[in-house]
Amino acid sequence: MAFNSFVSESYLKSSTPVLANVDVSEVVPFLEEVELINIREIIGKPLYDEVKANFIAQTLSADEITLVTYIKKALAFRAVGAALPFLMIKITAKGPQTLKGEFSDPTDLTSMKYIRTEIDKYSEYHEERLVEYLCKNSSKFPLYATSDDESGIISTTESRYDSDIFLGDYSLRLNRYLYGPNQNQ
Repeated sequence: MAFNSFVSESYLKSSTPVLANVDVSEVVPFLEEVELINIREIIGKPLYDEVKANFIAQTLSADEITLVTYIKKALAFRAVGAALPFLMIKITAKGPQTLKGEFSDPTDLTSMKYIRTEIDKYSEYHEERLVEYLCKNSSKFPLYATSDDESGIISTTESRYDSDIFLGDYSLRLNRYLYGPNQNQ
């Protein structure tokens, strides 16, 4: 079954630094991974599942359409960043190969790392805007503040620095980023 991403190939070309001559089909495989690894973690599995189902069915509410615009920006930049090393280096039967064009020279590893760092800055910026939008509009997205499983563990940005243990005070969740490791796949 084909994966339906929030982001199309034309959106990748029009909204990211990917040039028109890049074969976007080389970036598309990263959309699914980034969507599941980053976007689902940011908005939480319950909200992700609901918005994704409505997106596929083309039944998004006005609020969900706005949410998807935030998702698309974050997803597009994160996918380009994930694909970048593989655009430069191809894994072949002979091992990793750096491709050289007739009228171009490949960039060195240092330059590629710099470009990836810059793309990651855009990704992080758009992810933060997504979280801010969800926090400011939490009443419109009640699934955003829903636990992913029966364990009572609710991830917040604090968990990146402290722990993933939720101690039971739901009032502490207000105005916090609610993303981190989801327990359910």
